Amino acid sequence: MSNRHEIQAELERQLAHGEAALERLKGRMAAAGHEANAEAKEAAAAAEQALAKGKAKLSDMAAATDEQFDEMWANAKDAWHDFARDAERGWENLSDRVKSFFA
Repeated sequence: MSNRHEIQAELERQLAHGEAALERLKGRMAAAGHEANAEAKEAAAAAEQALAKGKAKLSDMAAATDEQFDEMWANAKDAWHDFARDAERGWENLSDRVKSFFA
């Protein structure tokens, strides 16, 4: 099993990856201006909310004692892995929507 620092670093990496992907796509949408479609804007907003939830959870875990962290991770690891998997699919889906807009 990974230690606390490894877990936190991986969670931070996943969040940073998602945030960077979202920022790149938002930049492309901003360049398109008013032509960016509502569906892409809604998907970007949903991705931002998911990132905010992930950051809040990570912040809670970082502030926890070792014992609390272990308990939180035990309770959250399956949900986090599901979140990470779903977020990756979401980035791909958002990217596909934005790519089709710019095609």
